[in-house]
Amino acid sequence: MSATRPLRTHPPVLTSLAGRLASGAGAYGYAQVVSIGTQLVSLPLFLHYWDMATYGTWLALTALPFYLSLADAGISTASSNQMIALISQGQKARAAEVFQSAVAFLLSVSLMVLLVVGATLLLLPATLLAVPQWKTVLMLLSLSVVLSLFCSLAEVVYKATGGYAAGTYLVTTGRLADWAGGLLGLVLTRSFLGVASGALLARAAYTVLAIALSQRRTDFLRWGVHRASLADIRHAAAPGMLFLSLSLTNALSLQGFTLLVAATLGPAATAVFNTYRTVARVVVQITNGLSNPLWPELTALNGQKDDGAFWRLYRRANRLGLLIAAAGALLVYLVSPWLLDLWTHGQIPFTATSMALFLLYAAVCSATQIPRVVLMAINRHRGLALQSLVAAVVSLGVAWLAWRSAGMTGVVAAMVLGEALVWFTATRAVHRLRAARAAA
Repeated sequence: MSATRPLRTHPPVLTSLAGRLASGAGAYGYAQVVSIGTQLVSLPLFLHYWDMATYGTWLALTALPFYLSLADAGISTASSNQMIALISQGQKARAAEVFQSAVAFLLSVSLMVLLVVGATLLLLPATLLAVPQWKTVLMLLSLSVVLSLFCSLAEVVYKATGGYAAGTYLVTTGRLADWAGGLLGLVLTRSFLGVASGALLARAAYTVLAIALSQRRTDFLRWGVHRASLADIRHAAAPGMLFLSLSLTNALSLQGFTLLVAATLGPAATAVFNTYRTVARVVVQITNGLSNPLWPELTALNGQKDDGAFWRLYRRANRLGLLIAAAGALLVYLVSPWLLDLWTHGQIPFTATSMALFLLYAAVCSATQIPRVVLMAINRHRGLALQSLVAAVVSLGVAWLAWRSAGMTGVVAAMVLGEALVWFTATRAVHRLRAARAAA
């Protein structure tokens, strides 16, 4: 057996912080290109082989197993934070124990989830859905989602050892392989079962590859469970559940407003709402290209107890994030008339007031990303998670009260209110944390 490669904390060329952040931003950009590109390409390809009703049924089927992606309850993210801190302190053996505890937890949860899904499908009557082999299709899709969790855990190995960009490329390419496998199944069989089987085979092969590549990344983070401990799982559970809460809150905020607009203003308004919000959130995605690579850097500095460097990095990143929010919003506003006309073929016109309000919402959301990441990078996001949930509920309530008198303007104003509450919460929490550390 060949010897494993020793850990390389960072790629040899990109040794500086600026280089690592630039590399991470490039990887995040690749992830966005894959996400948007697959969505744009999927529709015409699927409609070439299926009619609209068949494609709609397929989308409904794929939406059900998606929620299994929350099965790891944020443990992977919380464990990643802990591993980065331990490695930065030179405690590689402890980091290995934390990693194997995460592996054991994910194996246990995956087995339990698949057993529950399988038992539920067996108990449901075959006539429940008028779709050929729908039970088998759902089981195959569920298996694909569970395997994707192990790809995400392979990504954790990269992030914990200074390879945020490489890990992002790894997990994003997995999504691309999954999608390509499904399309191959579509072309060959034109059936739900063929698409699900193709996606699963591609995902299974890529998961094996991802695990093998993560083993070559380091000589101490080994896949296994013999060094796992219940204590480490419990230690990661509390911050993990809060990460899960933030994911659910984000889904509530995004999907909740879509459902509210659909229920109150109708389908035509929903199309306009989603299109304007998608264009405006380009600003948020740009800021995330900075905040996501910043995460492991802040976690490492916190683990090294280098408060000076930690807060210098935060100040610089926060100023840059605010600049991106303001300049990005202005730039998107200037190009949005052309973009809307090109993207929607003139079916959704540009309205200056509406776009300005949507971009105000996006700018406030964008300004929140850096303070938010500071808290999540060091597992100090308890207050943020709880108050973000409250802000989402409050903003939805305000939107429900405002839509009759103010229409979509009232709904978007409520979205701005919700994001402003989250920004205030995150910024205040960071200031309090900084003051507490200075006093200590």
